Amino acid sequence: MAPALQNRLLMLWERTHDDVLLRMAHGESPFANSPMVTEQEYNDALSTCLMNTFKVTTDAEVFALLFEINRSDFLRAIQCSMRRNSCIDADDVLQEVFLNIYRYPHQFVADRPRAFRNWGHTIVRNTLLKAIKQQSRQPRPLLIDDDSPEPVDPKARAPERVLVDHESALVVDHAFVLFLAIYLIHYQRLSPKMQQALTRVEIEGRSYRDTAEELGMAAANFKVAVFRARRRILRGMGQSLAAMPSGAAP
Repeated sequence: MAPALQNRLLMLWERTHDDVLLRMAHGESPFANSPMVTEQEYNDALSTCLMNTFKVTTDAEVFALLFEINRSDFLRAIQCSMRRNSCIDADDVLQEVFLNIYRYPHQFVADRPRAFRNWGHTIVRNTLLKAIKQQSRQPRPLLIDDDSPEPVDPKARAPERVLVDHESALVVDHAFVLFLAIYLIHYQRLSPKMQQALTRVEIEGRSYRDTAEELGMAAANFKVAVFRARRRILRGMGQSLAAMPSGAAP
């Protein structure tokens, strides 16, 4: 083991207090019946231990060393699998691979020395396949002569359409405020107990059972009471809207 790597592991052990890193710094295998004879076997076991430590501590220095140890191996695997997809940047795929590793450490299981190697190469393969699919959906570049008119964007909205949409949005906003005001009027006509029940169920997202217990009601009776309160508000809103002059809502 290089002295520089040993010093890094000792420093990480002091930061994380993970005794597994201390054993790795002294060249001891943390996995029973799994000696680390070759350099690859040591790197595999070390990567698994670092990933497990990062899973527990989310320490950035631990992840940095994990990246340094596996960067070349993952990049080589990406380049070998790209084949004819020369439009894909291998470094971009590599960055996405380690971003996925950073995002989902809870999915890692350190049950054997090569756990991280197998898990990491699975992420490499899935990330590269995703990049290839995205690349295949990209439109081909269109060569246009200087004298040719610029193509019209079919998704672009005409100015008059933008104005109509803006006016429609204002009408919807006003209608929503009106409905909300009418709802509030009929909500305030309920008993304080039923107002509290609707607030907890519809706004706070509380369960019927918990709310019924807090209000001292049986669950079955509480559900019926809530249903009747909603129906009463709905009926009252319908009557209020029907009594309004035509065109008053907008």
